[in-house]
Amino acid sequence: MTIQQFLTNVCQHSGVEPELVEVSEVDAMGMITATIEVSPDESGLLIGFHGDNLSALQRLTRVVFQEELVDKRLVVNVNHYREQRAEKVQQMAVKAAERVLDTGYPYTFSYLPANERFVVHTTISETPEFTSLESVSEGEGFHRVLVIRLKNEKSAPENTKAVN
Repeated sequence: MTIQQFLTNVCQHSGVEPELVEVSEVDAMGMITATIEVSPDESGLLIGFHGDNLSALQRLTRVVFQEELVDKRLVVNVNHYREQRAEKVQQMAVKAAERVLDTGYPYTFSYLPANERFVVHTTISETPEFTSLESVSEGEGFHRVLVIRLKNEKSAPENTKAVN
């Protein structure tokens, strides 16, 4: 069975008829992208709240094909959700950073998955207007939060604002 057949079967067993299931060749970075397109009405079932179902589908696929994917990275995407979510997280990061610059107070995001924390870290580090800011992850597991703060500020004051 191929990744494409597996994902098609999972969709169908979930009651979702995919319009397209496409799996890319391994790229130069060792990544394989599996793209699933379904009707917008059915996408919520596969994506879930903040991509929880999509992440679970990706983990499940990785487990099933672990021998084949040993040194490769797999990304499963439904209806371009990951790109849309990354754009939204980037916008949230910019707003939060602007708030920190205006107020001087750190800004704390509630739980974000690793890929979304990466988007925030990248946005802060690559935006010239934010050179006086840093983004740091604190805590572990589901208690991990991301803080945007002024670079020389070591501890967050009591009145940080959580978003998400």
